[in-house]
Amino acid sequence: MVKQLEDLKWDDDEFHGIGFGNEMSGTVIKMQSPTEKRMSFLLEKANSGKGDSDRHLLTLFSVAASSHSRRILELGVRNGDTTLPLLMAAKINNGVLDSVDLNETSYKAPEDLKSYWQFYKSDAIKFLENSVAAGMKYDLIYLDDWHEYSHVKKELELIDQIVTPSSIILVHDLMYSTNNSPYYHIDITLPKENQWGQGGPARAVQELNPQFWEFSTLPYNNGLTLLRKKYSSKY
Repeated sequence: MVKQLEDLKWDDDEFHGIGFGNEMSGTVIKMQSPTEKRMSFLLEKANSGKGDSDRHLLTLFSVAASSHSRRILELGVRNGDTTLPLLMAAKINNGVLDSVDLNETSYKAPEDLKSYWQFYKSDAIKFLENSVAAGMKYDLIYLDDWHEYSHVKKELELIDQIVTPSSIILVHDLMYSTNNSPYYHIDITLPKENQWGQGGPARAVQELNPQFWEFSTLPYNNGLTLLRKKYSSKY
């Protein structure tokens, strides 16, 4: 038995859920599949993650998967922390995740998820304008790129045209704070050049017409806002 274990190559793609019996103790070692390992990772982050969005990763997966979203858009990628849970949901729903960032990302999709992911090195506004022109509609959009007020305001104006009342928009950092206080972060004294300039994303979202939009925010880990277009007077 020892010799057999030594000869094995521990490849997740080849040993999904295989158990090995220990003849001496009667215990069973069960190898986790890639999906099980990723779910454990998301649970760990939700429980004790220290990153600026860690405690929302499981929520992103849950919302994207349970809404059966097949066309998913991520605006702001960085190192791919939020990309993974959205990509996991895209695979489950047999969909696709479009991820957009002005800069290259260090994230590398696992082999079994690659076919469900497309990365675009692009300005978000330009990408959204092209999506509008193409008549694209998204089931779920995650917004977490440049946070300056006028930038987010423009993004939301364009997003209005590529979503329906069935679509879900998730916006991060409306409650951004160094001490993670559960209050909206709006400082209109900050200049436009600042990441949070002119009131940031919280101002942009709160200025939306409540006749056409509704939103609520999870008040932790800088806030995760669930935004939905009830209907539109324009589109």
